[in-house]
Amino acid sequence: MAIDVDKDAKIGCAYYVAMDEELVLEEEVSMGGIEAVDTLLLHVQPTSIIIPNRSPGELIDFLERDAHRFDDSEGSGGEQGSYILQHVVSVQFDYEAGKEALARLDLEPSKPDPVEILSLEEEHARSVGPSIHGKLMRIAEKINLESCLSVGCAGAVLQDLERRRNAEDLPDGEEGSIPFRVRSIKMNTSADTMLVSADSLISLQILQSELHPNPHTRSSNSSEPKAKEALSIMGLLQALASSAQGKKRLRQMLLRPSTDIDLIRERHRSIAVLLRTENSETVKNMRKQLRKLKNTKTLLLHVRKGVDRIRGQLSIRVGDWKALLRFSMVSAQLRQAINALKGVSDIAIFSRICNEIDVKRYLHLGDIIIRTIDFQLSKENGRTEILVGASEYLDGLRQEFASVRDMLPDLKESVVQEVPREAAKHIRHCTVMPQLGFLTAVTLDPETGEGVYHGQHHPQDEWRMCFVSEYVAYYKNRLMLDLDSQYGDLPSRIADEEVEVIMALAAALLEHEEAILHASELFGELDSLLALALAAEKYNWTAPIMTVSNVIDVVDGRHPLQELLTPSYIPNSCHLAGGCGTDGLDEDARATSGNRKGAAPSMLILTGPNNSGKSVYMKQVALIVYLSHTGSYVPATRATIGVTDRILTRIATRETVIRDESAFMVDLKQAAFSMNFATRRSLLLIDEFGKGTTAESGSALFAAYLAYLLDLGVDRPKVLAGTHFHEIFENGLLRTGTDVAFGHLDVRLDAQAEDPEDQITFLFHLLPGRGPSSLGVLCAAINDIPSDVIKRAEVIVALEDSNESLVEACSDLSEQDREQLSQAELVARNFLALQVPNKAGEQGQGASIRDLLQSVLSVKQIGTSSL
Repeated sequence: MAIDVDKDAKIGCAYYVAMDEELVLEEEVSMGGIEAVDTLLLHVQPTSIIIPNRSPGELIDFLERDAHRFDDSEGSGGEQGSYILQHVVSVQFDYEAGKEALARLDLEPSKPDPVEILSLEEEHARSVGPSIHGKLMRIAEKINLESCLSVGCAGAVLQDLERRRNAEDLPDGEEGSIPFRVRSIKMNTSADTMLVSADSLISLQILQSELHPNPHTRSSNSSEPKAKEALSIMGLLQALASSAQGKKRLRQMLLRPSTDIDLIRERHRSIAVLLRTENSETVKNMRKQLRKLKNTKTLLLHVRKGVDRIRGQLSIRVGDWKALLRFSMVSAQLRQAINALKGVSDIAIFSRICNEIDVKRYLHLGDIIIRTIDFQLSKENGRTEILVGASEYLDGLRQEFASVRDMLPDLKESVVQEVPREAAKHIRHCTVMPQLGFLTAVTLDPETGEGVYHGQHHPQDEWRMCFVSEYVAYYKNRLMLDLDSQYGDLPSRIADEEVEVIMALAAALLEHEEAILHASELFGELDSLLALALAAEKYNWTAPIMTVSNVIDVVDGRHPLQELLTPSYIPNSCHLAGGCGTDGLDEDARATSGNRKGAAPSMLILTGPNNSGKSVYMKQVALIVYLSHTGSYVPATRATIGVTDRILTRIATRETVIRDESAFMVDLKQAAFSMNFATRRSLLLIDEFGKGTTAESGSALFAAYLAYLLDLGVDRPKVLAGTHFHEIFENGLLRTGTDVAFGHLDVRLDAQAEDPEDQITFLFHLLPGRGPSSLGVLCAAINDIPSDVIKRAEVIVALEDSNESLVEACSDLSEQDREQLSQAELVARNFLALQVPNKAGEQGQGASIRDLLQSVLSVKQIGTSSL
């Protein structure tokens, strides 16, 4: 993966997917900054990152946080990072060099090339320019060459791949295990895609990683990931997918929610078909079949590597052939299952599977595998075995070799008869080995390192030792040489023929590679929809109504994760409408707005006690909007969701020692990102913004933040905000109107209860209007704050409520303080009344100064002095 950032914070990115042999370019993100880089890292999960040496320090510090450390320096902890960070010269990110590198790619054409690169009449020397120009025109059909930073990043990636190919070349000239070739290229654009920043993905628990429970898996010496998906939307839904293709496709859908309303509605209709009662048995069978599929791209990669002999076995494992056979059978069965579904005639995914999956093709592929591989014998022998009948020549060699093996005991007898009688007992057996042919095994003499008998007293026959194993020496004699010339190297000939048969089978499969990969992609998409349908059925989710109106209308919505952790979840509704734009509301918006009494606000401000459910409520609304754009059903009784282009949050403060920033600075950056990128179709979540500074500054910033969003008028976004700054509303710092609504989560108070936990009952039900108080002192008492602190806080809160001066209240003294001050005052008065003798006239007649001072300090107060 290559990343480049210019001075205007524009982000360019390109990366190579080794499994797909595909180069991917990301469309440039203007003013993206570190937030956009963080989002790209979550999407791509790279193993290596390349940046130019002119990169800004902020980017370098951010990437080095999770980079692999090759040194064992202090602070590394001996742990491996998520990726390797490489700094290269800036010239490798040059735009023109990137274009030339792209033009040199030998891509597999997905359709006939419309660009005529070289005509027959052109001379070769004069066709260089037109050739490159034509290739760039062909590349421009797939990517936007105006994304200069991303094109430069693609050039850096291609140069790195070239270095890797050179490093993978073996000394003997053989090709390395990974060719790093580029078979295809594509560009991800922001068009028809909802923007969800990395902060939003983590704050809403769409992604949530935790340390893997297996210590061996997360150790520094392990090549496996050191973290796994925790309780999150991603983990919740991916667990319901049956195949690797389905999990991958589902991740793509979740990380790139769509704003294409037709695509979203198509997915909803597909899920509706899968949830129909008459289709339940067929759907269960489809899930069962999909669980049998392995990663087809990995299997075909093994086939493309070719075959040879490794430790006496065919390099393609029998398990791979079994998986390919299973894929061919499952393809045919899934195609038949789709035909059995009811109501699929006008659904795109089902129509594509029916039209593009050729059952005869896959049955043919399965047939040639069955007629080639002997799975039962392979299981018994632990290696790939060729079935009898797959090759007549191989069968003949095997029969010949079987007859040779049958004659080995007779060969031993022939050798015994030729050697002296006293040497006969040392002849162990006769055998035949690959590359060595026929051999006679003789007992080894440990003293000499040769066989006890090695041709002594037999001058007509020369015995030549080939090798020695434990207790046995192997020899060639005249009889063995005659057999070699008669039968040749049968084991090697058999092995070579087995390789030829497997290569023929591999070639037959690779003829259908594109069809197999295409079918795998279709099954992955089908599996992802089956997972969403299973989630809807398992968690009681319903189909949202998608509309072009800029509204969010949720009835009895629920948090998809929180409801799994509570025995009884209280649902709540939400009704918001963003700005109508310069063109005004369309007919769809008017119809939707008419479903509710009065105009819908664009901003809902939540107040009330801590732990009452404000944050959960805001997150559940955002997750319902998010899930609806992935094509999933949503946890609500009913929901009408307008197309939303961005979900921006100011919720969690993600601090790190790598960033030399305070918590308040991080909050300000998140808020700035939200204000700069929000549109009228965006959804903003603002939870307790301003709490990182003084109450006066925090409340002022929060009020100004909300006022800025409201002043956008017809371009104002939809906003959910939560705060404890009640002085904003009491002092009239925020204007009110129909576009602003207030809400709070209901609580019940019982001041007479002795136990603090019984004094407050959270009902988690949304009510209109502002909450009367944050009840911070009561929440502190519930969480075991010492009683003295609670009492003192209650006194201060009571004074604030009655507009008393906190300065005078905090200056009031306790009884002990009063007693000490009274004693100090008496000492001071006695000191002032002290008669100090005249040193010149009264010397020797009075007490010493020390005694006089001691008498002042030893005076006891009688009674109580008033201050």
